[in-house]
Amino acid sequence: MSSFRLLVGLCSFAATVATIAGPAAAQTASPGSLVHWQSAGIERCLIGGREFAPTILDGEPGCLVPVGLTRTADIVAERDRDGQRERLRIGLGEYPYSVQRLEIKDQSRVDLSPENLARVQRENALIGKLWARQGEPRFSLPLGPPLKEMPAGGRFGAKRIINGEPRSPHTGADYAVPQGTPVLAVGDAVVALTGEFFFSGNAVFLDHGNGLISMYFHLHEVFVEQGNEVSRGRLIGTVGSTGRSTGPHLHFGIRWQGARVDPALLLGPAGTIQTVP
Repeated sequence: MSSFRLLVGLCSFAATVATIAGPAAAQTASPGSLVHWQSAGIERCLIGGREFAPTILDGEPGCLVPVGLTRTADIVAERDRDGQRERLRIGLGEYPYSVQRLEIKDQSRVDLSPENLARVQRENALIGKLWARQGEPRFSLPLGPPLKEMPAGGRFGAKRIINGEPRSPHTGADYAVPQGTPVLAVGDAVVALTGEFFFSGNAVFLDHGNGLISMYFHLHEVFVEQGNEVSRGRLIGTVGSTGRSTGPHLHFGIRWQGARVDPALLLGPAGTIQTVP
């Protein structure tokens, strides 16, 4: 299994552990990153009352704490270890991402009509129900690649300017490959949702258990249905340019415990995760 180390310059960490009765240790992390709060003997992890199981990196268990891309306040993570509740506070560091400028020919996908806005709101409500899912973990880290041959990809977190107007930051990694390129499941999972959506086009959402959801957008074809069980490396669709897209590419996204995080961090050599004791 690949070693996970801190990307130089991305985040600054200095952490200690405190009991629930004392003050939480302070550290900072950039939006969209992950912190593996590592120790043996962890019984459960908690963030904001949300409980989840420890995650193993390089054979070491720990609480994998997400620092969501759109987070605006400090995070207080807790863990039960050897009968004691411990606490770790993570403050928000700098926003290290670039600016992305896009031109969308179909202006109706930029300035939404009342009908399209209502559609997007319905779709967001449907998709939003996925973030609360937990269940037994089915995955191991690092995840497998969503494409057999991974091109350079990225722009996660980029502040987007679409047709000259500021929009929400980019919440996934884009991989520009030809239409029809096979798209693969990055881990064992159950298909939580499929459909054709206004922004993401033909999309697949996979539930890997323990709060990990992977997302595959703008697909040309979809080969799985909601409720199917899939294994790591399974063909689930092909690359396309459906929804709001400027050309054939795979938008690959990750939600961990409901938070938007950089998917490159979970794909092995392409990303790194900081560990703290």
